[in-house]
Amino acid sequence: MTQYEILTSMVACIAALISLVTWSGQRKLQREANDLQRATSKLAKKQLEILLREDADKDKARLTLDVIKGGKSYRFRITNISVVDAYDVEMELLLDDPKYSPIIQSEYKEKFPAKKLAPGSAVILTAALHLGSPTAYNARLRWRNPDGSPGEDQIYAAL
Repeated sequence: MTQYEILTSMVACIAALISLVTWSGQRKLQREANDLQRATSKLAKKQLEILLREDADKDKARLTLDVIKGGKSYRFRITNISVVDAYDVEMELLLDDPKYSPIIQSEYKEKFPAKKLAPGSAVILTAALHLGSPTAYNARLRWRNPDGSPGEDQIYAAL
């Protein structure tokens, strides 16, 4: 082999080595880019799920229950925190012994079921609490959505 052939072969080997190193680096970069693309795709799917759930929930009523102090007495307040009406609203306190219920039954029967609870509106019940009463209650709220579907939620309300 001549001197020029040896020099050409060495340059070709060096070029091949540089190509292999570059190719290996490009594979790593492509793998990272694919991982980022998968993560972005998962995020987009999750955002779409959230948007679809919010879109479905915007036609559903949401209610909350609070125990509030007004002067010297306590009250249960059921509030519609959604943008649609809630119909036939009812409340049930989840108590170990229903005979110790702080709800005044005559007032409850007068106000419930609440035929229509508009957005931002509330129904207030007097709570007959005494020193031995708990300071928090679990309750079940039931209502009917504008589309006729039933709604139910269990809520923990504390003073």
